[in-house]
Amino acid sequence: MLAVTIPSFWLADFVMGFWFIYFQYYWLPQLRVRHFMAYAWGLAAAYATADTAVLVFTHHALLTSLPALILVGVECLTLVRRYRRYLPAFISMTILAYLLIEFIDTVSLTLTMLLTNVAFMTTLPGGVVTLTFDSVFFALTLLATLSTQAPIENLIQSMLGRNAAYFFLGLMSVMMLVFSLFEYALQALNWSVGYLIFLMGISGVLMLGVTLCTYILVQSHLQTEHTHAQLQVQRFHDQYEAELHRQVASVRKFQHDYQNMLLGLGGYLADHDYAGFQQLYIDIRSRWATSNAADLTINDLENIPKIGVRYEVYHQYLEARRLGVDMYVKTPEPLTLTMEALRQLARIVTRTFPIVLPYVAQLRPAMVTLELLDAQYAVHFRLTFPVGDDARIVAAHQLTSAQGDLDFSQVTRHLTLDTSTMLQAKRHWGQLEIILPKNGQN
Repeated sequence: MLAVTIPSFWLADFVMGFWFIYFQYYWLPQLRVRHFMAYAWGLAAAYATADTAVLVFTHHALLTSLPALILVGVECLTLVRRYRRYLPAFISMTILAYLLIEFIDTVSLTLTMLLTNVAFMTTLPGGVVTLTFDSVFFALTLLATLSTQAPIENLIQSMLGRNAAYFFLGLMSVMMLVFSLFEYALQALNWSVGYLIFLMGISGVLMLGVTLCTYILVQSHLQTEHTHAQLQVQRFHDQYEAELHRQVASVRKFQHDYQNMLLGLGGYLADHDYAGFQQLYIDIRSRWATSNAADLTINDLENIPKIGVRYEVYHQYLEARRLGVDMYVKTPEPLTLTMEALRQLARIVTRTFPIVLPYVAQLRPAMVTLELLDAQYAVHFRLTFPVGDDARIVAAHQLTSAQGDLDFSQVTRHLTLDTSTMLQAKRHWGQLEIILPKNGQN
């Protein structure tokens, strides 16, 4: 930023610092603290004050980068405690934010210098005009990139804890290194119009490269998700067809048995053998069993998104019926989750029911109730099931009884989103509740 007077330098640092911090968290909303705007303004003011003090007391331009490094370092240290796995993505977004504000600031400086002169830009009014241009361009950038928030957030969520996150960080680091080398090489032009034009061109090319690389990564991620969703839908569709064919065969068999029953009962009535009629009727009743027909259809789960969760819930429903367990699903409101949150919820469903269903099949009533509640910031997964008379909670995720032990410690392990789990048992019923945040925070 071209600034000579102390007030203009502080004002430039304050405005640019705010936009820098805002863009750091623009694609990482789950890392934002409460009252984020006040936090960003306060942090920008502290950075501007520290940077101005370094310039005043050292009179060395290179040392003014030290407060920026300290600012990023402090932010990273605050993330280590709860969001360690987000660090590669956060640093990548930090580099992207730096390149973005440098590009926009260079464009603004170039326009101001071409429209006025260098002497005007060294004054406080000139700095205000330049910063006004900056703010307008930043606001337009926010409007232009608004539709990219969800895809990039899903991309970042999918890369957490994987090598792809470090690959993306390496790519951004190379971009940062190239920009820094060109910037220092152009210092020989001594803040001329040529310097700004060259710097604008270099940063523009780098931003174009970052945009293209990010676009390719997002498209690859979306294609992978689409393929995975198609395979999952096909797998559950095949299972549903197999269950439907089994039900058709069962109906056909019942039709044949039904005809034989009517013929037998009719024969006894024709012979006036009421004792035989009564005995055959008793024999028929004794062979009756509760039908395991799929009372719940896939269309009954319309409040659950198709991708991942709906078919997994229906799969567990069919497994429950196969084990003789009645399963009820309650989803009063449609679920609105990101792709990554849906994937995490599907994993919770997949890991929970194989633990609960064999246990519940031994008890009476053999039934479970699944509730999926969509709150403002989180989705509540509640599974209610019967337990033995002597059931008790022995650990945060473990329940023990004469019928067996239930251990839910592995259900939320290795999930990329922070979850909270509560297991409780009251009289003859137990309940497992898992809160899955929509934005990665509890």
